[in-house]
Amino acid sequence: MKKLFISCPMRGRTEDSIKSSMERMHKIAEAYFDQELEVIQSYIPDTAPTTGNRRVWYLGESIKMMAEADYFIGIQYEDAFAGCNIEVSVARGYNIPYTLVDLCMMPDAVEVAREFWEKVAQ
Repeated sequence: MKKLFISCPMRGRTEDSIKSSMERMHKIAEAYFDQELEVIQSYIPDTAPTTGNRRVWYLGESIKMMAEADYFIGIQYEDAFAGCNIEVSVARGYNIPYTLVDLCMMPDAVEVAREFWEKVAQ
């Protein structure tokens, strides 16, 4: 079975909300690619080292997982989630077939993005 990597905003969201979004994205990807896909479990529990840039550590772990992906689904460009943007760039740059969904399918992530943009505007 082909493997799917799901790039989903995680910062500022609960585990349940993230996993719910991933389930929806999985269904969308299977419809888009017209086949059953095994999901690469990209949700990483809080295991990052306590020193250094934890967000970069999580991104590095995520990109390692992408090496096994036959397909990719992520969010359309959204500056508030830099890691997601990088994952989309990796999928594009390394020719992993991909599709993108609108962030509005994740209302709590939209709120996190809104808070990000309010801080940037200050």
